[in-house]
Amino acid sequence: MDNKKQHIAIFTTASLPWMTGTAVNPLFRAAFLAKDGSRKVTLVIPWLSLQHQKLVYPNNITFASPSEQQVYVRQWVQERVSFSPGFSIRFYPAKFAVDKRSILAVGDISEVIPDEEADVAVLEEPEHLTWFHHGKRWKTKFRLVIGIIHTNYLEYIKREKNGRIKAMGVKFINSWVVDIYCHKVIRLSAATQDYPNSIICNVHGVNP
Repeated sequence: MDNKKQHIAIFTTASLPWMTGTAVNPLFRAAFLAKDGSRKVTLVIPWLSLQHQKLVYPNNITFASPSEQQVYVRQWVQERVSFSPGFSIRFYPAKFAVDKRSILAVGDISEVIPDEEADVAVLEEPEHLTWFHHGKRWKTKFRLVIGIIHTNYLEYIKREKNGRIKAMGVKFINSWVVDIYCHKVIRLSAATQDYPNSIICNVHGVNP
């Protein structure tokens, strides 16, 4: 067996400076997973056009390039942990859907990680990341795919017109895509949608 380090790629649906849970928690997860240097960790975050950044990011903060945003993200986490985070950051093309108040991936975001590095994938909000997935199946590309459920989208949808009927459809689609794309599912709380073969565990920080 070779001594190649395990590679963990963390894909998430938002990035700083948008102070949302799926921007902040995966960032700390990446920092702490990479802390002891025993594994390679890559955080994969959305890149928005300038026009869409203005719709999402607070205080008129915008970035001319992914490298500029990367500097901002690194500086933010560096100021909040007591060590120098050793993870890398990559971006996938995305757009902001105003009606859903969500950032959506454009195209096959799994391509951001080369096949030779496709070891473990952590999908933060797998149902959100895979609603419009076009490309190779995550389970085919990665040896292990772990989905972390943050949000109960069904509760948001129930508030819309004809929400209860829509929620039934979305619940089915969510269960279907998560089952297709993930080997293991972790729900951060019991308030999230129930999924087959899922466990409830608050894995913020890095629990065992």
